Amino acid sequence: MSRPLHPEAEEIRHRVLLALAANRAPGFHYPGHFLGLHWPRVGDNDLEEVMPDGPQARNVDGTVNLAAFCVQLDTALATASRLKIERGARQATVHLHAQFTGAPLRGELRAQTQMGGYTTGAAARQSITSGTVYAGGVPVCHATGTFIVLPPPSGVNLAPLPWQRESGELASPLDKEDLGSDERAVMKACNTALRRTDQQHAFIEHFWGALPVPTDIGSRCTVKIGPQHGNRVGHVQGGLLLGLAAITARAAAPQHPQLSTIAAWFISPGQGRTLKITSRRFHEGRSFAAVRTEIRNADGGRVLEVVSHHAA
Repeated sequence: MSRPLHPEAEEIRHRVLLALAANRAPGFHYPGHFLGLHWPRVGDNDLEEVMPDGPQARNVDGTVNLAAFCVQLDTALATASRLKIERGARQATVHLHAQFTGAPLRGELRAQTQMGGYTTGAAARQSITSGTVYAGGVPVCHATGTFIVLPPPSGVNLAPLPWQRESGELASPLDKEDLGSDERAVMKACNTALRRTDQQHAFIEHFWGALPVPTDIGSRCTVKIGPQHGNRVGHVQGGLLLGLAAITARAAAPQHPQLSTIAAWFISPGQGRTLKITSRRFHEGRSFAAVRTEIRNADGGRVLEVVSHHAA
């Protein structure tokens, strides 16, 4: 007997197709379109970014999935930096630090971020941004990030971003018969995730491959990379990398289920066929556990280094 589909399967498919249509315009990345990120206010030095509540981003308990949250967080911090650089510039995350308050990630999330200036005295100048994310008006996370401008790849148009467009016209969902090869791959991943969704693992966990398994000293996760993970230059979106690491790290400390703090250093792009994520506990006490997580590409190249603190 086949398993019944997710009760909100059609709404999720609609969101996936809507995001594919929006992704045909240059500038923004697919994960952000998929989550419905938008900017009700953009100032000269600060902004507000919103992620609406939606079934595509929820865990089975109704909270917002950590990977979705981290995409929003990285994007909101990065957008504050983009207020001060030219349109179409390529920007990469260097470091991100997040302190969670313990308030639940539930419902619509609003991020308020601001540009804080630049580093000096080194060959590469980094922009510094900070912000707070709120759920129902309650702070859920305080964060800082640093970013660097890189040369854009040949033939890739990185502008305009959604908040830079003069027209506010929304994309219409694509017809399934009009999909390109990458778009068909995203729909295949969507349908597979919907079939596999159950009471233990939500759609988004299957869609993005955030399904860690325990080991003797922590946990591990292997993610098959697809277009649903990608940014505009074909690499795994930076916030999604952080989210996959955070989910794997949390699985490594089952006696300390609350993620308290996470710090990540971005080493090289996530690319190729798979990501190999490994988390190891290096401290486990009565109140707190500490976990080190690394992400590597299939060829062994280091992508991300993460240290996280978890509370009982």
